[in-house]
Amino acid sequence: MGQIIKMSLVLSIVLLAVVQIPLDIRFRQLSRRATAVTTVVVVVSLAIDAWLTNNIAGGVHAFLWALVIGGSYLLLHRLAPHSLGFGDVLLVLPLTLAVAYGDAYEEIEFVLYWQLLAACSGALHAVVIRVWRRESSIPFGPHLLLAALAVLVAGV
Repeated sequence: MGQIIKMSLVLSIVLLAVVQIPLDIRFRQLSRRATAVTTVVVVVSLAIDAWLTNNIAGGVHAFLWALVIGGSYLLLHRLAPHSLGFGDVLLVLPLTLAVAYGDAYEEIEFVLYWQLLAACSGALHAVVIRVWRRESSIPFGPHLLLAALAVLVAGV
């Protein structure tokens, strides 16, 4: 994968984070429009790169990861709607595509690192909020976005 596509993915996720993080922290709601626009930008970018570099396997790999991660989040949302919002389910789609795209056998650990980093930072945040403010929930979108950015930047 070329540096230009990596930088465009990082920029797309940075812009999404700038929009989504304040919304999720303040209102506990994510903008579906911003997520949809970013998803289209990421899909088009990856499709162009896959076509130009003949990296169809990388595109299929990212799409399959998006199905697995998105499906897992959807299942969690359906089983326990108060534990994870539908905005988070939608948010993982462009993030998974961006993190998972690349060589079909090289990038698998990036998706796992991203999910582990988001889960650990979210758990730590939840413990701190529980102790300091006696609140029982946190916005998880910022953790997904910042962990994806960390993994993308580390992978560039």
